Amino acid sequence: MSWSFKIATVSGIPIRVHASFLIILAWAAWIGWSNSDGRSAGASVGFMVLFTLLLFLCVVLHELGHSLVAQAVGVRVHDITLWPIGGVARLSAMPRRPLHEFLVTAAGPAVNVVLAVLLAGVALAWIGPERVWNLLTTGRGLARLLDAQNGQSLVVLLALQNAVLVVFNLIPAFPMDGGRLLRSFLAGFLSFRTATRLASWVGQGLALVLIGLSFMPPGNFFLTLIGAFVFTGAWQERSQVMLSETLRGLTVRDAMQPLGYRLSRNDRLGDIIEHIAATPQNAFVVVEEGRLAGLITRGALLAAARKAGSAATVGAHLPATTPKLAPDLPLTDAQEQLQLYPAAVVVENGLTIGLVSRTDIGRLAETLEMVRHNRIRRG
Repeated sequence: MSWSFKIATVSGIPIRVHASFLIILAWAAWIGWSNSDGRSAGASVGFMVLFTLLLFLCVVLHELGHSLVAQAVGVRVHDITLWPIGGVARLSAMPRRPLHEFLVTAAGPAVNVVLAVLLAGVALAWIGPERVWNLLTTGRGLARLLDAQNGQSLVVLLALQNAVLVVFNLIPAFPMDGGRLLRSFLAGFLSFRTATRLASWVGQGLALVLIGLSFMPPGNFFLTLIGAFVFTGAWQERSQVMLSETLRGLTVRDAMQPLGYRLSRNDRLGDIIEHIAATPQNAFVVVEEGRLAGLITRGALLAAARKAGSAATVGAHLPATTPKLAPDLPLTDAQEQLQLYPAAVVVENGLTIGLVSRTDIGRLAETLEMVRHNRIRRG
């Protein structure tokens, strides 16, 4: 993944950090510096940065919970990436069996429950049960402890944040874990398509409630952002599942397009763009001495021409990898593989027989969904 770098591998799962993660560390440092108030600014900055790093370590463990259970039920995990807003585990697909989806989804919050209990136990042993009780029953005492920026406050803060992560993730709305848990429950007695639709509607309803509450005096812009995030996440999940369900039972051959206009490595970009201007092709095979040399998309050709000029050749901007798919591969599997590439060549018995792209699959799914909708209306 561009703009991200690998920091570790666990059970064959690469763990990456996106470059934008530095924003959250910079923000933590600024918070520490601005709230130093009589303390060493360096110590305050160090405390906030350390707390942020440990909190995101908890996030990684949360995602590993999902990922390791997913591996146990036969789902491939591409990687885990840390972003400023949290962590994302990229699974090849969510399990189809409701029980498996429930187990994979519940594993993440379960990790945070265990972390919260362990950290609370450390706090009890370190601070003392009586003092902890007094801190919890007197808000001012708890505020003083958290503001102390020492080892005890660090443990208590991490325990509280893990508890917050559990509560937040169990909100019954996509893309949070609670939305997937709700779907896995509904899928026990409804079709996966219907369960997804109902769970996404519940999530969007909650999102609208959050957005409505955000406008109540004195107003809360953060709630608006959360509501918009939840509403969009529910829509994306519903759209993705509807697409996969529509394509179930089809193969690459059903979405494959002819090879069409072919390019040579030595073709100049300016000449090529003039030739492809009127063609609807999304991707083009590149040949060299009659053999397949690569694959390049229309968008990549246009971007290369803008960057390198019309005199540059196709070969100089050819991607290093040429994805290949078999014509009898299930289209849902092809859709998974095309998450990493915009298009692929279709190869049968060593011969390139066609092309398939994400756009082609989307058009086919849109058409089939319309046919299905019309049949339901007529029925």
